[in-house]
Amino acid sequence: MSYAIVGFGKISEALAHAFARKNIDVIVASRRPAEALAPQARAIGPTIVVKSLRDALEADTVILAIPFGEHREVAKALSSWKGKTIVDATNAFGVLPEELDALLSSAFVAKSFTGAKV
Repeated sequence: MSYAIVGFGKISEALAHAFARKNIDVIVASRRPAEALAPQARAIGPTIVVKSLRDALEADTVILAIPFGEHREVAKALSSWKGKTIVDATNAFGVLPEELDALLSSAFVAKSFTGAKV
């Protein structure tokens, strides 16, 4: 089982620390270049590996810790999400209910990741 965290802000860092404490390898990626994330990842621990977004999306389980509206762009990066598990750690705070088609935010996110378990 392989894991990736997309985004590298406060939530992502907390998740990376949790993986590191359990000595579990996890890929981290964001829209910033990998070199920009490397010092931060090294400071967390050796099991935190920085890769490109494209490489991170090859993981079996992908944790989305990005601004809510960016999930659609991440979803477009792969033609098929079949067999993958997506963990939605986005935050729809400030998004109007009518923008979510009367769905819970994670159900709304799930519509973009066809074939994945969300």
